[in-house]
This record gives sequence, C-alpha cells and structure tokens, in this order.
Amino acid sequence: MSEEKEREARIQALIEGKVPVELAKGKLIVLIGSWVLFIFIGVLALLDLLGPQATLIATIFSATLYGVYAYIVPCIILFVIATAAIVGTVWLMIYLLRRHGYSLLKFSIIFFVILEWVIFFVALVFFGWQTQLIFLLLTAAVGTILAVLYFTVWKMRLELAGGILTITGQVTKEEKELLVPGYLKVIFIGILSMFGTIIGIDLFIHMVPPTGEIFWWHYVVTICYFFLLFLYLYINTYFFNAITTAITYIWYRKKDPTFHDGVAIATYQLPDIAVFAAFSAIIRVIRMVLQSLAKKSGTKPSWTGGGFRLADGIIGTVWYYVNYFTLPSIVIEDVKATTAIKRSAHRLFDNWVDVLLKEWGISSVFNLLQFLIIILFAGAGALFGALISWIYGLDLVVLIIVGVILFLFMSTLVSKPFLNLLNDVYLTFLFGFVIDKESNFKYENNLPAELNEKLREWFAAHPAVRRCQKCFAKVPEGATSCPKCGAPYP
Repeated sequence: MSEEKEREARIQALIEGKVPVELAKGKLIVLIGSWVLFIFIGVLALLDLLGPQATLIATIFSATLYGVYAYIVPCIILFVIATAAIVGTVWLMIYLLRRHGYSLLKFSIIFFVILEWVIFFVALVFFGWQTQLIFLLLTAAVGTILAVLYFTVWKMRLELAGGILTITGQVTKEEKELLVPGYLKVIFIGILSMFGTIIGIDLFIHMVPPTGEIFWWHYVVTICYFFLLFLYLYINTYFFNAITTAITYIWYRKKDPTFHDGVAIATYQLPDIAVFAAFSAIIRVIRMVLQSLAKKSGTKPSWTGGGFRLADGIIGTVWYYVNYFTLPSIVIEDVKATTAIKRSAHRLFDNWVDVLLKEWGISSVFNLLQFLIIILFAGAGALFGALISWIYGLDLVVLIIVGVILFLFMSTLVSKPFLNLLNDVYLTFLFGFVIDKESNFKYENNLPAELNEKLREWFAAHPAVRRCQKCFAKVPEGATSCPKCGAPYP
C-alpha cells in the first residue's frame, strides 16, 4: 500500500472512531522529560531568588504553624468535609446533565435572560438613566432575541444542544478516564505557569544591571522568553485537550475508548499540535505587547490606550473563533495545523448557529452550575465552621471565615476544571456532529436514537453544507461524488 493510501486509510479509521496508531513512546518520554527539566530549573530559580532568606522564611512558617496549632485539626476536618461535598456535587452535576440536560439548558437560558433584565432595571432605579446602562440594555435585549429564536425558529438546534449536553454527562459517567487529562491539565499547567513566572523573574533580575537602566535588547530577550514560555504552555495544554478529544470522539462513534487510546492519538499528533501552539504563542505575545502599550499610554491621548485595547480584543476574539474546531480537526482528521485552521474557519461559518448556542446557551448552563456551587458552598462553609467552633470551643468568627474560604477553595479547585472538561467534551461532540452533517450522516454516533432520527429528517428537509471527507471541498446537493477530487460521496 502506498504512503498516500495508508494516510487515507488512517484518516478514515480515525473519523470512524478507531485507533490506527501506536503510542509514540519516544515523543511521550521527551514531553515527560521536559516537565522534569522545566520544574528542576524552576526550583533552582526559586532557590536563587530566595537565597539567604530561605531559612528565615522556613522559620517564620514553622512559627506560624505553631501559633495556630489549636486550629489545625478543625481545619483538617473542614477540609475533609469540603472535599467530600464537592466530590458529591460533581456526581450530582453528572446526574443532572444525563437525566435533565435539555431541561437544564432551557432553564439556564430563561434564568439568565430574566437576570439580565433584573440587573438592568435595578441599576436604572438606583442610579437613574446613564450612558453606561446602554450596555446592560443591549445585553438583555440581545439575550431575549436569541432566546426567542432558539425556542422557535432554531428549536431543532436547541434540541441538538440538549442532546449533546445529555451525552456529555453520560460519557463523563461511563468513561471516568476523561477526568485524568482534565485534572492533569489543570495541575501541570498551574505548576508550569508558576515555575515559568519564577524563572522569568529570576532571569530579569540577573539581566538588568544594578542601576536599573533598561536597554532595547532587554525587551527582545523578554519577548523571546515569553514566546518560549507560551509555546511550552500551549503545547502542554493542547496535548491534554487532545487526549480528552480523542477519548470523547471514540466514544461518540460507539467504540470503547481507553486512556491509552487517547494518549496514543495525542502523542501521534504532537508535531502538528506543536505547530498550532507556536501560532497561538505568537498571537499571545502580540496581545501581551498591545496590553503593555495600553498600560503605558496613560500620559497620551485616551484614544491611544483605547486603540491598543481594541486591537488586543479584536485579535483575541478573531483567533479564538477562527480556531474553534482547529484542535479537534488536527486530532481526528490527521491534517496539518495550517489546514486545520482553514477548515475550522470554514466550519465556523457553516455552523455559526450551533457555535453561538454553545457560547451563549451552553455556557449559561455551566455558569449557572458554578454560581450555585459558589453560593451553596459559601453557606455550607459558614455552617460547618460554626459547628466545628461549637464542638472545639474555638473562636466562632475565625472558623466561619476559615470554613467559607476552605469550602470555596475546594469547590473552585474541583468544579472549575470539571466544568472546563465538560466544555471540551461538548465541543468534541459538536465537532463530531459537524462531520456527520458534512458526510450526510454516513457514520454512526452515540446521540439518543430518537433525537438522531429527528435530526436526520430535519437536515434532509433543510440541507446543510456538505463537504468531501478527502479534500474538504463543498459537495452540491444530490451529487454522488466530489466535484473537485472525484471521491465518492457520502
């Protein structure tokens, strides 16, 4: 079999949810080795920054622990209770999504539209009409218009989103290995970001002379360092996202994925992931420079800083949406980063109604869940803090404050990465459905059977953009082959 035929067979297998690649152990070893080396350099930089103060800091920390010794056991008890509560809350969220995903979506949309109008009218009553209220008014009005559209004209898209939300909860329950890349990403990116900042500070201190005079080459070195740091962070972020995408997509195609399958596909695609990370790092550096220029424009006309901030916002927004489907395309379709970016841009325009619903409606579900968690855990922290205070006879106010802080910390530490994971899973399912539409529902999927049939009927009556799975060219309605490459369709 020729190399081109092998590639086509591999792509077809990936789209069908199979795993046609082996784990690239060499690439994985290099990646893990980079973690060890980066953390080692970060520790050296930290010790260099602390210097002779390290012993003093350790002494102060020990003395502090000794001073609050009586509160250590109560704090441990509060920590254990908070941990158990948030784990239970995560499983409750999974249950709600699995059983009531569509209802939760509709409720969240209505809740936030009403909340936007309440905020607007409260501000109007207390502060009177001001120019700044135009933004609140527009937000509420646009939200209302979108809600009406999705509950009427785009109701089928709303049902699709509800179905995807339902299987998002289902796959998280069935494939618990999804939690591994979701939480590893948060842990490793947090650690690498922390040590990256420490290394940068240490580098800057050694680079700038005692006089504090800064030369042009200092800026060049700083920009180069931040580019390399962003590149490394994006590579790791996309790598963990790729594992999640691979596992989720395999399940979507009614296969039984494993964590090994996700790592195998992610490591295989690592070179193209690195190229995409390089593009993202360049954009991030450009935005960082614009943000810095905006902050330094205080003595200049106000439009100068506003112009920099506007440029930063436009570049960030355009890059985000243009690359909406880039990573799933790299992982699943086995294409180069540049090709994946082009396909993502086309798919954004082909599926803007579904993308808008995800960014507006699905985000409202996750925001509502996060809001409820914060409120409930703040109250629970205060309640358990007061209870522990009564049991141990310690200061009531101190333990209430500690309880609230611990419960909010644990709820954020666990729920925020989990909701981000759900967001990544939903995006993968949406990408899978986009491929279904483009291929005229050629492949099987894990959407609820009744919804699947309704979607097939609806898109038969309202044809979507169809694309060749080989060259990605548009295929006219009723055509049996691609007009560009001649490949059979579907």
